Amino acid sequence: MLLDCELRRGNLQMERFLESLKKLLEVISAVVLLFMFVGVIITVVCRELFKIPVAWSEDLIQLSFILMTFIGSAAIMKDESHIKVTILMDYLSEGLQKVFRIIGRLLMISFFVMFVIGAYQNMQFNWIVGFPTASWVKIGYMYLVLFISGIISIFYLCVNIYYDIFSKKHCSFESRR
Repeated sequence: MLLDCELRRGNLQMERFLESLKKLLEVISAVVLLFMFVGVIITVVCRELFKIPVAWSEDLIQLSFILMTFIGSAAIMKDESHIKVTILMDYLSEGLQKVFRIIGRLLMISFFVMFVIGAYQNMQFNWIVGFPTASWVKIGYMYLVLFISGIISIFYLCVNIYYDIFSKKHCSFESRR
C-alpha cells in the first residue's frame, strides 16, 4: 500500500513536470509567433511605405519559423497531438494497439536519435557561421533548436512508452485528462 502511494506521488510529480515543460514550450512558441508577426509587419511597412528593404528581417523570420515549428512539434509530442491516420489501428484489439504504438514509438526514437546526432554535428560545424544578412545571428543557433527539440521529443516518446507498458489505459491526450 505504501509503495503504491509512493508510485502515485511520483507519477503525479512526473505529470506536473511534463505539463510544465509542455506549457513552457507552448509559451516559447507563442512568443516566437508574436515575434514573427511583428517582424513581417515591420518588413512590409519598411518595404512598402519607406521603400527601405530590411533584408535581415527575413532571415530572422525564417529562423523564428523553424524555432516555432520544432519547439511546437516537441510540445505536442507529449499528448500525441500530431496528425495521424488510425483507420487500421481502430480495428485491432487494445493489446495489439499497444504493441503497435510501442513499435511505432521505438521507430520514431530511432529517427530522432539520428536527427539529434545530425543536428549536433551541424550545430558544431556552423556555430560561428552567421546568416548572410545578419552576421550576429549564427546558423548554429538554428541547429541548437533542432537538437533541443529532438531531445525533448525522445524524452516524451520514452515517457509515452513507459505509460503504455505500465498503465492500463492508453496514454494519449484524451485518457490523461
